[in-house]
Amino acid sequence: MTEVRFNLQIDCEATQRSIANPGLGERAIRGLGELLAAEGARATFVVIPGDMAVHAALYRDLEQAGHEIGLHLHPAELGAGEFLGVCSLEEQVSLLSRAMDAFASGMGHAAACFTPGYFSANDYTFPALEAVGLRHGLVSCPTRNLPQCACVWGGSPLDLRYPHRYNRCLNGDVDFVDVPVTIDPDSRMWGGAHPQDLRVELVDAKNHYYTIEKAVRRQLAAGDKVPVPYLKAVTHNIFEYGDAHDFRRQTLVGILAGVRRVAAQEQVDLVMATTADIAAAYRARVPRPVGGQRLELDTRGRQNAAERR
Repeated sequence: MTEVRFNLQIDCEATQRSIANPGLGERAIRGLGELLAAEGARATFVVIPGDMAVHAALYRDLEQAGHEIGLHLHPAELGAGEFLGVCSLEEQVSLLSRAMDAFASGMGHAAACFTPGYFSANDYTFPALEAVGLRHGLVSCPTRNLPQCACVWGGSPLDLRYPHRYNRCLNGDVDFVDVPVTIDPDSRMWGGAHPQDLRVELVDAKNHYYTIEKAVRRQLAAGDKVPVPYLKAVTHNIFEYGDAHDFRRQTLVGILAGVRRVAAQEQVDLVMATTADIAAAYRARVPRPVGGQRLELDTRGRQNAAERR
């Protein structure tokens, strides 16, 4: 039976200056840990250096429980500009290296997983991630186009991929598995600049159900063109996930129920996974290409015009 993997990612950033509430962050993390244990699910927690500094022991416990701990980066928290996508290759390597040192200090090992704040990236980002030894993560949000956040993804692929070395929207040979957030490209918000994504706090569980069902059906219909079907939901550690009455917690419970319902409906095996699990399955099934993606110009229109003359 076909497997569909599900991953929840939590961006941990409660110590950001705009939030500055590490107590809320800890309550959210503990609440999520308890909820995920009850649901039999594993998650990926990506952590900014400030949160790692105050909650490292808690993240080590979560890792021991089977969750993945990765690196999250908001450059302004390291004294740089707000968005990674306006930084040069050298600046990105420097920022990433500093953040990775803070991660290793807290966790006792190097980070492998990474996500930038705001999905902000440019054509230097994937080579920078490769250069510092990061292996996988959620970087792209397909069809999200917010230049004001240095976040322009155009028609980037909806599915797992090795990114292009010189163009972030193309597939290529960078030794990093991009695991895009699950989106509905046809459902738009924010003036059309952002797709409805599987972000817990964005809409209610009913609306998320339609995104889940549509994404699973699209991937299954694609057959071998999508070798590792998956769903990736996201949230943040700035909500009261330990409170059973909190709307975001209730929405997450509804998302998990919806994922199970769609899996049963489509007759697939549902696998609760970390981002690392999803990336490893992709690497096992898809060899990393050499030389990147070759684009061919479609000249059929010119040929047809020539024939009509």
